[in-house]
Amino acid sequence: PWPRANDMRILSAFTLVAALATVQPTAALAQSEVTIELGGSQVGPPLGVDAATARYGVAGVRASKYERSGSGLFASVLLGRSFGAASGGDFLSGTLGGTLRRDFGGRADRSTWTGGFDVRGIGFEVRAPFPYRALAAEGGPTLRYRSGRFSMRVDGVGGIGRSRVQLRRRADSPVRTIDHDLWRIGGTTELLVRTGTTWVGVSGGAHHTSGGTYSEGGLRVLLGGTQAVAEFRLDVWDSPLGTQTTGGLAIAIPVRSRWSLRGFLGRSEPDPLTLAEPGSGSGGLLLGRVIYRGSTTPRRASLYQVLGSTATGATVRITVTAPATATRVEVMGDFSLWDAVPMERDRDRWTAVLEIGKGTHHFGFMVDDEWFVPDDAPDVVPDEWGRKSATLVIEGAGS
Repeated sequence: PWPRANDMRILSAFTLVAALATVQPTAALAQSEVTIELGGSQVGPPLGVDAATARYGVAGVRASKYERSGSGLFASVLLGRSFGAASGGDFLSGTLGGTLRRDFGGRADRSTWTGGFDVRGIGFEVRAPFPYRALAAEGGPTLRYRSGRFSMRVDGVGGIGRSRVQLRRRADSPVRTIDHDLWRIGGTTELLVRTGTTWVGVSGGAHHTSGGTYSEGGLRVLLGGTQAVAEFRLDVWDSPLGTQTTGGLAIAIPVRSRWSLRGFLGRSEPDPLTLAEPGSGSGGLLLGRVIYRGSTTPRRASLYQVLGSTATGATVRITVTAPATATRVEVMGDFSLWDAVPMERDRDRWTAVLEIGKGTHHFGFMVDDEWFVPDDAPDVVPDEWGRKSATLVIEGAGS
């Protein structure tokens, strides 16, 4: 429904904004954050469209509040300043959304079923030379399964919105305004298999929209830890404008405690709700600084509790709150000769009861085969491998 002319370039900017918005560092614990970001982006025109590449300086702010269950709220505002009138119009993007998560079943065998509901509202505006505005809202139910080796996700989605684009073919011609009522209904699915710290799999989806029918299928490779994450994707889309191949690499990397990098390089996917088409090539990099962080981490004393004395030491319950996505958590320390001891799961908390001899001990956790020590762990010290370890002191009988 959109004229395939220079105005298509500004719609491609929206897909890059959406690609950047989906890449978030993984929160290890429930917390609230406000982050300011500064960077740049480049958006190429859709294939077959004779238009210049658009380049932008980008600044924004994003805020989020998540519980340990994975439920939470998020919001972001992103402003793009064009480097030259010929390369594209300035844009303003805003997103407000929320997610509700509830775990049920499967804890005994370390697998987790999670049900929920996601909602998202978006606003997007591009200014001269081709003014474009879009307001839309969408949401739907989600169902996820995750075990030590498999991950499955099924999402349903429905949305409505409205857009307006103003076109002028020549400097002396009248402005033509085109309004569109936007809607879509459909769903997506994803199946991943884990090898080490890498998830590899396939995804697919179908969307019936105001602009026609979209279908997709593709490959996913996820490299993730307790904080940093990278995603490579390759998709084939069948859209009203024909068959298109999209894909790229998205990253989110923490830099020190309050800095982060988020970026995307590739050809971003189309958006069936706003009918935005991908560009021939896009990229962006944002440097973020956390200006507020309100954590709901447990107190230090809750990491371990002495249940009673023994002849040589004490019975100790060790409890840790791991990332909501964790499927296996183990505790290991010098008291276990650094052998991993499986922990039992109760929602987002993992527990193990051990007999520990008297003395000073260093320990930590393996979360899905990655070393993990909470920020609030007591007396953190580096060990002989350069990792950080927590400290536990048992004074013996009668202590």
